[in-house]
Amino acid sequence: MVDSLRGKDSVYRSGLPCPRCGRSLLPVPAERSITFHCKSGHELQLPDLLSAQSSTLRGGLETLLTEWRLHRQTLFEIVEVATRNGHLRVAEIFQRHANTLERRIHLLQSSYPSPDLKTSMTVPDSPLLPNL
Repeated sequence: MVDSLRGKDSVYRSGLPCPRCGRSLLPVPAERSITFHCKSGHELQLPDLLSAQSSTLRGGLETLLTEWRLHRQTLFEIVEVATRNGHLRVAEIFQRHANTLERRIHLLQSSYPSPDLKTSMTVPDSPLLPNL
């Protein structure tokens, strides 16, 4: 039952090793947080990872954000094409996914304590449909 309540695992690997076993951590975004899980079953909250302040953490977060940004941009392109071709319901669905991903990006950015990384990870505003 608990598994059905948590968010869907991200398909993107974070590049972060689990501090307990060394396996790759997968981000599992929730409404107001991001939890990281490894295949060994360890669960780490974002603040716990951020407190480590390691170069591996920084690189992993930058990689994860880059992948999320690329995915977000692809979703917005799909929204634009669907809207242009009159598929408004399809555009609405993809817009919701893009908005969710954008919230995850902002959540991760705003949680990171380093001001220089926050600046380098700034996400531009959505150029497309306003919250359908």
